Amino acid sequence: MTANVRKGVIDPVTLSVVWSKLLSIARETTERVMYSAQSWVMANAKDVGAVLLNPEGQILTQIEVLPCHSLLAEIPTRVILDKFGKLDPGDFVLGNDGHILRSGHLPDWTFLSPMYWHDELLGYVHVRGHMADSGGAYTGGYWPRAYDCIAEGINIPPVKIIEKGKINEELYGLILRNVRNAPVVRADNMVIRGSMERAGEDVCELVDKYGLDTVRACFDEIMRAGEEAMRSEIRQFREGVYTGEAAVDWDGSTPDRLVWIRVKLTIKGDEMVFDFSDSMDQVDFVNSPLGNTYAYTYLGLFLSMDPTIPHNHGAMVPITIIAPEGKVVNPTYPHTYGACALACGIHIYEACLQALGKANPEKTPAPWSRPFTPNPMGRLPMIDPRTGIEVEYFAAPFIEGGGGGAVKGYDGWPGYLAAAGVGSVIRGSVEKIEMFVPFRWNRVELRQDSEGPGEFRGCAGLYCERECLAPEGARTWTMSGSSDGQETPIAGQAGAPPAPLPSMYFKRVGKEERERFRCMELTEVNPGDVLITYNTGGAGWGDPLDRDVEKVRKDVKEGIVSIERARDTYGVLIDGESLEVDYKATEQLRKKGKVK
Repeated sequence: MTANVRKGVIDPVTLSVVWSKLLSIARETTERVMYSAQSWVMANAKDVGAVLLNPEGQILTQIEVLPCHSLLAEIPTRVILDKFGKLDPGDFVLGNDGHILRSGHLPDWTFLSPMYWHDELLGYVHVRGHMADSGGAYTGGYWPRAYDCIAEGINIPPVKIIEKGKINEELYGLILRNVRNAPVVRADNMVIRGSMERAGEDVCELVDKYGLDTVRACFDEIMRAGEEAMRSEIRQFREGVYTGEAAVDWDGSTPDRLVWIRVKLTIKGDEMVFDFSDSMDQVDFVNSPLGNTYAYTYLGLFLSMDPTIPHNHGAMVPITIIAPEGKVVNPTYPHTYGACALACGIHIYEACLQALGKANPEKTPAPWSRPFTPNPMGRLPMIDPRTGIEVEYFAAPFIEGGGGGAVKGYDGWPGYLAAAGVGSVIRGSVEKIEMFVPFRWNRVELRQDSEGPGEFRGCAGLYCERECLAPEGARTWTMSGSSDGQETPIAGQAGAPPAPLPSMYFKRVGKEERERFRCMELTEVNPGDVLITYNTGGAGWGDPLDRDVEKVRKDVKEGIVSIERARDTYGVLIDGESLEVDYKATEQLRKKGKVK
């Protein structure tokens, strides 16, 4: 909200007040759902996000929610409006089919409703969130090797569940019959509907206070400010053609095949083109529907720009994204895409950061940790008194998640999870998750020598142990389709070396040897089995030999970096007893430039 206002268009104070209120409405819409939802991942991880759009279906305001929920909002909205035309008051549309809505995986349902002031259409509210279940062979949606997208779960095209205020119970009942925990899913849908209606009422109050013409003029200025700010930022990047690439471990089906995302970035004047034509052809499970590809491209871009730039349609006008059909970044029906956000999406973002870093390393951050927190799911032999059915659970606790990559001038922060959320997802409470699922986290601690090295280092990763405590008669599973990164390291920025690789193992009851647990897998877990994760932190920025010696010493004192790593990677010699630096020997070692 720092952009200049065109003279005579709107009073800048009024614009600032209206703009701030619109941001608050989007934020409050999200938080009402989060604090009322039954779905674990919406209620405890903030895996939900609201966006306000103008009457043309263009993003007006969106806030600090998961980028894969907010930055793609225009694409499913455009599909819905093309199908139904202008929505009427009281309409409530839902859908989750990623091949039609071109959004994301099936557990994330899209909801759209209009905002009316009397007979005037003000715009639309878009909400997207992770339901408690979406059908398919297993709950949760993160299991690989489904035959096709039909096997992954119920595919819902955009449908009017509520039309002009009346629920279509026959159609809605058909949908709910094809999900587990149907009462929970219905309750969350209605919570979302109520929160969206309240958002519309709040926008109407703005119109009552300032007048329709003034509010619409503010909408136009918000869009103009976004475009103006983005074009100004792009001009700070060097013109040219730059490339980036990153690889998903595999697609869960074809062993030992990396899935490559490749981007060619062209910068000319105040515009950018991201071209993914050289990416691999579509595979299984990790494919990224077009909207998801857009969202993660914008994520890398916005993280490399001034944070005050509005994240709206105006800021997206100077950006062109090319993602041909049939590629892993734009799959065709009936290919599967369950891991689109936490696999391909992350690598789209990393590839874009590589390319952007070549054009302007001073502004571009290093990538965050990759997702590395397997999801527990299953069924317990007990009846939920609220629903009258056996307890079916799925949770994304994010306990083992890493944190931030470095940016020039700053180290990455630990504990903020992976790049998918960049701080917007909430790390699960150990106490809450242990009440919800039959697992206990025996150890959760920072892991030494797991940071991405650099002049400014990435955050440290985590070491965790979770033990299965399932009762007799339970069916208990762990899926790692929400994890990635064991095969290729996270690339550093501005000359920094890559971060270390993570790993996962099971210590099974009655077995001495540990069993490797790779990403994109699903396995049954028995009481007493322990899952051990060695996660990696974010990547670093700049040459580790340029890191301030006292910062290295502090990292050693705090246990983030070992004395050996301080010597071999940062070129700093530290006494093992006193923890004092040998400055003369350090200077000589760094001059040699021979560190690991």
